[in-house]
Amino acid sequence: MDLNYDPRCSIYLNGKYYYLSYYLPNGKRILKSLSTSKRMLAKKKMHLKEQELCEGIFDDHDILKMPEIRVSPQVRLDLNLGVEKYLDASGVHKNARTQNNDKYALESLISRLDKVFVDDVTPYDIQMLLGKLKSENKKEATLRTYRGILKKFFAWITENGLVQMDNPVNKHSLIKQTSNLVRDRLPKPEEIQRILSCDSEIMPVMRFLIHTGARLGEVLHLEWEDIEDGFWHIRYKPNCPTKFGIGWSPKWGKSRSIPLKPEALEVFENLPRVSRWVFPKADGTRRDSLDKSWKTLLKKAQVENLQIKDFRNWANHILKHENLFTTKEASSYLGHSPMVNESHYEPISIERISQKINTDGFNCYKTATKSDSVFNREILRN
Repeated sequence: MDLNYDPRCSIYLNGKYYYLSYYLPNGKRILKSLSTSKRMLAKKKMHLKEQELCEGIFDDHDILKMPEIRVSPQVRLDLNLGVEKYLDASGVHKNARTQNNDKYALESLISRLDKVFVDDVTPYDIQMLLGKLKSENKKEATLRTYRGILKKFFAWITENGLVQMDNPVNKHSLIKQTSNLVRDRLPKPEEIQRILSCDSEIMPVMRFLIHTGARLGEVLHLEWEDIEDGFWHIRYKPNCPTKFGIGWSPKWGKSRSIPLKPEALEVFENLPRVSRWVFPKADGTRRDSLDKSWKTLLKKAQVENLQIKDFRNWANHILKHENLFTTKEASSYLGHSPMVNESHYEPISIERISQKINTDGFNCYKTATKSDSVFNREILRN
């Protein structure tokens, strides 16, 4: 190391994030983003970099700027760089939507660890993060998803030899279990009626969702050519544009063709053909979300704690209890397995249970049971 070399670093704010500035022994200046808007964390990273430079430790970026120096870098992997490497490598096996969701979730989780290097993260840090998320009322299913994302990330880092450490996401990363992971919400008939009676720009979408039980993504990507002779062909469309790029496919890539009910066909046939999309925005472009319009509609209808995906529960209820579909038939229609149908789409309804108990058939059963009891008591008495 040149005794005249000054390894001092500085930071400065450029837009949203802090940047690091320093000179290498060969006089070349390095400017790099620290990927944080927190000054304290930026200063911490700056001091760690100064220490590395003093010890003659250079990262990959430094070495590229010093081709004349042959070194075996003793580099600690920066968390943000580790995330970049993981996303680049794992993205080959994911579709654009999954990759985008993983990127958003992982970057958000890593930033909340408040650590600089991968090997700084301990099981204690993971447990504290899960505790913070729980205190923010994150659901158990969401916490399990986040823990799974972190576990895969650290497993990839360690298995590929980028860092010598044990996976900090282990069996001790506990999540408090609740009684039920599945959303148990069946819309009431009066709630459906109040929603359908409201004036809203998204009412055609709502009617179609209610009468098909389709996933919102399937409906928002519906094109006119997808429905033929009363059948909706939900299948992979390689040329369909999405907000993640070109190419759309149903969940798990599983295609299906379903006959539409007359009510759903009526919605479809009465819509004007503004663009290639069946349910476009006013300007003809494809909708990506119904969030704002849905909240406004719920407020108008005075319905609380209802999600769009709850219409799948409603459709499943109608298919099985009015159209007399078997569980296997209903699951095939809605696009999931019979096991998932029973566990996720058959919620317990107190109103439905009460209705069944008060039917004439049940009353006849009670009368017959009472008569049998009297008869049995007579036998025992004799």
